[in-house]
Amino acid sequence: MAGEYITLENPATYPRFHSNANGVASGKYRSVQRISTKHLILLILLVCSTLIVSYVYWDVMVLTAGALPLSRGTSLAVDDMESSGLGNETLAEKLHREVRVLCWVLTTPKYHKTRAIHILRTWGKRCNKIYFMTSEPDDELPTVVLSKPDSYEVLWGKTKEAFVHIHEQMRHEADWFIKADDDTYLFLENLRYMLYPYSPEIPIYFGFNYKMVGTHQKNESYMSGGSGYVLSREALRIFAEGRNDSSKCRQEDDHAEDVEMGKCLFNLGVKAGDSRDEQLRNRFYPIAPFGALLSGNVGMDFWLYKYAYYNARSCMDCLSEYPVAFHYVDSKQLYVYEYFNYQFQLSGRTQVAERLPKKIREEELVIPESDNPLY
Repeated sequence: MAGEYITLENPATYPRFHSNANGVASGKYRSVQRISTKHLILLILLVCSTLIVSYVYWDVMVLTAGALPLSRGTSLAVDDMESSGLGNETLAEKLHREVRVLCWVLTTPKYHKTRAIHILRTWGKRCNKIYFMTSEPDDELPTVVLSKPDSYEVLWGKTKEAFVHIHEQMRHEADWFIKADDDTYLFLENLRYMLYPYSPEIPIYFGFNYKMVGTHQKNESYMSGGSGYVLSREALRIFAEGRNDSSKCRQEDDHAEDVEMGKCLFNLGVKAGDSRDEQLRNRFYPIAPFGALLSGNVGMDFWLYKYAYYNARSCMDCLSEYPVAFHYVDSKQLYVYEYFNYQFQLSGRTQVAERLPKKIREEELVIPESDNPLY
């Protein structure tokens, strides 16, 4: 048994043990001081394994903490995280869970490989659900095949069919439902942040507001189809159930899709929300960013300035820092947007503390009237 046990070298240093003249411990506690070498090895292995597992877990948590980005360089203080109910979630994760957005993109088979697939690989992957409304199925895309022909003249008909299909088959998949073109770029994190204060049970929709042309009722407007518009779940229900009322909605499939959608929703009692930020800067924009940032390129008779419901301006401070959508973005530019918003890092960037906006009850909702004097 030699070498099989480890004993105390100087047990006399321990008051409860007594040694004889030869220095050997004696007494009833002697056996307690002996530990099996095998057990000691197992104990060491257990401690080492626990340390390794703890380190790996911490490393994985650090690497995956930003899997769902909101705005890079943003954070919440500990007190703010506790008061907002975030816990260990990031702000983007909380919004992704609480503000569910179904995206649907209007496209055609000839643009499946040149436009639609690139949307799926970029901003489309941040939707809670995404579908491409088209006339032919595609194995690489989550498509919904519509019965209407691929013609610009029947966009209104295709839009009606798409929204009705979503209401009948997919209304439980999300809280908000956004329509976009296949040359639109959406920032889903900013969209959710904008929608957070509103209940999806409020009949409301958002986009870039245009003044209604021709004969129209007071405060009647419509949202740009190019930069997209988003309907609440209640607005979707009201539209799907009321679209066949010929006194409120155009029954023919022709005419401008966004104009007819605006008329129909207005007549059905759906509110056209104000999507601008707190500084009255646009978050939806029906053209590319340079059109909102650079003044002097066009005169005041430019169609955007004339027909915008809210006074549109072009300057370096005129576009919201939290934009939601841009139009006329080709497939190559989609990846440029991706890089500069989700990969690009700026050394020394100051983190911005963000807070979730206050919830707004329907009775508290105030929508400003048009402030654009141009016609």
